[in-house]
Amino acid sequence: MWVAPHLLIGEGESPPYALLPGDPKRVNVIAEFLSSPELVAENREFRVVKGSYRGVEVVACSTGIGGPSTAIAVEELARAGAKVFIRVGTTGALVRGVKAGEIVIPYAAIRAEGTSRRYVPLEYPAVAHPLVYTALTRAAEEEGVKYIPGVVLTDDKFYSAPGEILWWAKYGAVALDMESSIIYVVASMKSLYAGTILVVDGNRAEGTSKAYMGVRERREHDEAVMNAIRREVRIALNALTIIDGELLSGR
Repeated sequence: MWVAPHLLIGEGESPPYALLPGDPKRVNVIAEFLSSPELVAENREFRVVKGSYRGVEVVACSTGIGGPSTAIAVEELARAGAKVFIRVGTTGALVRGVKAGEIVIPYAAIRAEGTSRRYVPLEYPAVAHPLVYTALTRAAEEEGVKYIPGVVLTDDKFYSAPGEILWWAKYGAVALDMESSIIYVVASMKSLYAGTILVVDGNRAEGTSKAYMGVRERREHDEAVMNAIRREVRIALNALTIIDGELLSGR
């Protein structure tokens, strides 16, 4: 049997629904919502846990930071059986007035990273699958959570000066991350389903980004942002139940 060289998960061992946090510790947060969570493998930046949520089998797999490791996670999970991917991450706002703890659900990403270019030229769009985007926005609305729709800028450079990136806000970019466009492109090329939900943890336009300010008490996120991360996890899991129960039935 083929076993993924990085995720250490075997072919056919992944359920069809995958949540992709960047941080391995966020896999533990997701596991708190699952019934009978099981640690499948832990290797490098990848932590893989399986469990169920409201009867839907789910795998949570960390991707690490940035494009190459994210592409590896999607590639190996897809071969192991995953078909629907939702990135559950954090983001820096590019627009003034967006506060830490708010939730962004992007329908597209700007391909300012290098990994997806190794797959296909820049003319190829990086977009969320309509079924996944619809499920995420519906799940957020059912939770009574206001969200920010729009386009995110996916970039390889975390420590960017404001002038390098803020001009993208003029063209509709609401926030910055390092993974969404890779997930969108790789999934789309493989006829799979992908979407993203993100919690704002700082604002580049207002100078409150982690890249500019660092962190306090050696903690990446304060309790308000952690509560928002738990909220986005619940929304993502509920979105998977919508997809399983309605949007993908009969497909």
